[in-house]
Amino acid sequence: MQVIGADPEGSVYSGGSGRPYLTEGVGEDIWPDTYDREICDRVIAVSDKDSFVMTRRLAREEALLVGGSCGMAVVAALRVAAEAADDAVIVVLLPDGGRGYLSKIFSDEWMHQHGFSEDRTTTETTVGDVLAQKADAESEGIPNFVHMHPTETVGEAVKVLREFGVSQMPVVSPGAGHPDVMAGEVVGAVEERVLLHALYADQAGSDDPLEKHMSPALPVVGSGEPVARMVSVLEKRDAVVVLVDGKPSGIVTRQDVLAFLADRQD
Repeated sequence: MQVIGADPEGSVYSGGSGRPYLTEGVGEDIWPDTYDREICDRVIAVSDKDSFVMTRRLAREEALLVGGSCGMAVVAALRVAAEAADDAVIVVLLPDGGRGYLSKIFSDEWMHQHGFSEDRTTTETTVGDVLAQKADAESEGIPNFVHMHPTETVGEAVKVLREFGVSQMPVVSPGAGHPDVMAGEVVGAVEERVLLHALYADQAGSDDPLEKHMSPALPVVGSGEPVARMVSVLEKRDAVVVLVDGKPSGIVTRQDVLAFLADRQD
């Protein structure tokens, strides 16, 4: 017999560093003294997307109203089953109910806000369509998610802004970005106009850490949300961070939306 654990990607139990994730009630960012590492023979990391899609599938196909950690457990069990012998017996524990997630995992709006999507059933233009067109139009060598860290300097930020031809970019927690940035790790923004004013007015120096001159974090929209929602957000800020599967995956500016809408008119 084997005891196999299911764990969110990022949790320390499955080898992560404790970085933020959205699946609730499971995983950890520290090693509690009460945890016995000898109990589990193996721990399987499962992404938020896989956990949530399976949770909704269990309700739709099996009439099981369970929480996100249960979807995570079933995903892990199916991975085990795929490699197990034909006569293996696999028991899966589903530890919580889904009533507390009716406004989250079971809400299409919430899923779209965080960039989670199942099979697309609508022809409505989404934020993801704009992001995809921008990615196709950009030259090779430009990262999808240009970002800085608060300990880097104003001078370094100006170089990155010039190198990639952008006017704003997120600032993320130290250590974030390897390989992905998590939504909870976005702590601020670098904005060209703010740095210009600070440098011109001698309120900033090139060697100053960015944390002294950060703007508030850029607003966040999900890739599954309609373009109208993004246009509304862009009335107050010059750019937005786009979440795909719960993770920041790109920046969309007003100019990107203008280009997208103009191309649709052709």
